[in-house]
Amino acid sequence: METGRVINRRYLLKRLIKQGQVCAIYQGMDQVLQRVVAVKAVPAPHIPVYRVALRMTASFSHPNIVGTYDLVMEPEMLYIVQEYIEGANFSALLQTQLSPYEVADFGMQICQALMYAGNTSRGVCHGDLTPTSIMRDVQGLLRVNNFALPSDLRYFQKWSVMGGDEVVVSDAELPFGEQSEARHSDDTRATGLLLYQLLSGRTPGAASVEPPLDGHLRFQRNVPPDLCETVARAVVRQHPNHINTPEALYTELKAVSEILPQPVAVGRTANSPAYQQREEPLVISQSSKPGGGKLATALPARDAGHQGLGLSSYRSEQGAKPVVKEDAPAAPTVADVPPRLVAARQAAYPAPGVGRKGLSPTLMILLIGLIAFILLFIVGYLGGQLIVH
Repeated sequence: METGRVINRRYLLKRLIKQGQVCAIYQGMDQVLQRVVAVKAVPAPHIPVYRVALRMTASFSHPNIVGTYDLVMEPEMLYIVQEYIEGANFSALLQTQLSPYEVADFGMQICQALMYAGNTSRGVCHGDLTPTSIMRDVQGLLRVNNFALPSDLRYFQKWSVMGGDEVVVSDAELPFGEQSEARHSDDTRATGLLLYQLLSGRTPGAASVEPPLDGHLRFQRNVPPDLCETVARAVVRQHPNHINTPEALYTELKAVSEILPQPVAVGRTANSPAYQQREEPLVISQSSKPGGGKLATALPARDAGHQGLGLSSYRSEQGAKPVVKEDAPAAPTVADVPPRLVAARQAAYPAPGVGRKGLSPTLMILLIGLIAFILLFIVGYLGGQLIVH
């Protein structure tokens, strides 16, 4: 236990946040700049891999990517000093009542991080986009960590049953983080898997989601079919309209988000159980034979209130045309985020002081000035009348 140690005469390790498979992560205090930091302690056998990853990502600066501040090398340990994210990890997100709009927005933010990293000037794939790589800060921004590190093979092996076409990770012979088309496809599918877990049928309060043994995607009934379809196209590799790049997934999620209702930030707490409605889930299965057959089982019977929720692009025999755009959009910046998304994030995660009743100081000054002007005008008018008479 290293709690209480001061690293490099600067970083005080205050408490252990998490003991991972490889690293221990501490909440620390930068005693020079007086700010809270996260300190990742990497043991000696894994230092070479982490140093390569850090060299590849040293120049990263993006609102959806966790920032790195400093490295401290000791004989048996490498300490990575990073931005401390105050917010919720992925397990907490699973236990939060997220709207479909928020889930689509989260997917767009992950895609923005992947698109930034994969830009031609950087050329980095993530490779290990699992629940442990995702945080949401108190402003509602998704923050992605752990770029260019070895893939968690147990996680991806477990989830390969969900339309993975028996592919665990692609281009395993390439150095970690080095990009290729197949690895971009892996990162896109990994994003789809994260979104699926947020939308899946599960027990209220569950901190994790396990893939069903039959490989069928099961969404909560209250998830709009357009969002179900987009996530399924990202997850199922043999889907005729499979989405295999972050740019294409961003475009599809943006189109879906524009027709989804925005969340209302009323009465929601961090511990609100997710999807309390225990209805029969919508079930989507992968093809039993790669490249052929139906990609969906017969949908469960719906009552009159649910009719019209067709998922035509799941059925290959209907000849649905791919809707993935051929020209991938450029990686969007923060300024490119649609105003509707910005407004929704501000509504869902209001900044301190926003939404309080009362007038702003500027408006109060203008109001007082107007009243003073009216009073002076009346006094001047009455004085003038007295002088005349």
